[in-house]
Amino acid sequence: MDRFLRIFFALGILIITGTLGYSLIEGWGLLDSLYMSVITITTVGYKEVRALSTEGQIFTMAYLLVGIGVFLYEVVQLGELIVRGEFRDWMGRRMMDTKLRSLRNHFIVCGFGRMGRRLCEELQSRKLPFVVVEKDTVALAACESEGWPCILGDATEDKTLLDAGIEEARGLAVVISTDADNLYTILSARLLAPSIRLLSRASTEKDAEKLKRAGADQVINIHATGATKMAQLLANPNIGDFMEVVSAQGHGLDLAEVQVEAGSTYADKPLAQSDLRKRGIIVVAIRRASGAIELLPGGEDMPRGGDGLIALGRAEAIQDLIHGT
Repeated sequence: MDRFLRIFFALGILIITGTLGYSLIEGWGLLDSLYMSVITITTVGYKEVRALSTEGQIFTMAYLLVGIGVFLYEVVQLGELIVRGEFRDWMGRRMMDTKLRSLRNHFIVCGFGRMGRRLCEELQSRKLPFVVVEKDTVALAACESEGWPCILGDATEDKTLLDAGIEEARGLAVVISTDADNLYTILSARLLAPSIRLLSRASTEKDAEKLKRAGADQVINIHATGATKMAQLLANPNIGDFMEVVSAQGHGLDLAEVQVEAGSTYADKPLAQSDLRKRGIIVVAIRRASGAIELLPGGEDMPRGGDGLIALGRAEAIQDLIHGT
């Protein structure tokens, strides 16, 4: 922006100098003087508006010798800025489109407010692919500055969700500031991708119920969740440090559910015979294929194909387990 201002300032001073010169030397009006200065400095070769006096001819020669270099230099600088900016924007759009088309089994984050940004940071720390959908250009610019894939658009519209790759996505989180927009987005997403996992934030219990009926698999009531955590800390102040470690971004513990495939390393084998403890992972529950949840399973319990292991452990170990490494 500073370079643009400097270029326009230099060109403006150049034109004003010529206009004042012709006006003072020849006694012409401002329009004729302005016209003469413009056709002179741009070297278009039009005929003078009036015959020039000797002083006017001398001024014109000096004006050309000094001014044409300044004029051409500033015009070239302006063109370079425009071309570079357009080329950079074009290349940025092409790279973003390529990245979006290559996304598979990713997550979609609708909304890039404070909660959306925090969610993206968590996904980034876990090295999980995601794309952001945001209709506010200022918020989107902040997302682009982080180098995260993003789309400018309204998440309540089907086309925007399709552009974000909802048909190939693993899950979608709606954290838009208004519950009405969250509701419309959940409805659209569920119709476009019936099997996708949908999460949403809500401000009230009433809206949370509506979101669940609209198709959300899970709704986070931000006020209720915050109040619950505060109550836990009030009643048990000594667990505060532990909770901070658990929630520390990229450094603490992580909790995840890992699907057990038939014939995999952990299928049909007692937990005590697995290497999970050595990897720093504790199985806190087993979700059976029937849907039943067994809390705090013992070492003799065996996961089977189709079950899910709800595991707690170091973030790196959990991510390795999820990715099968």
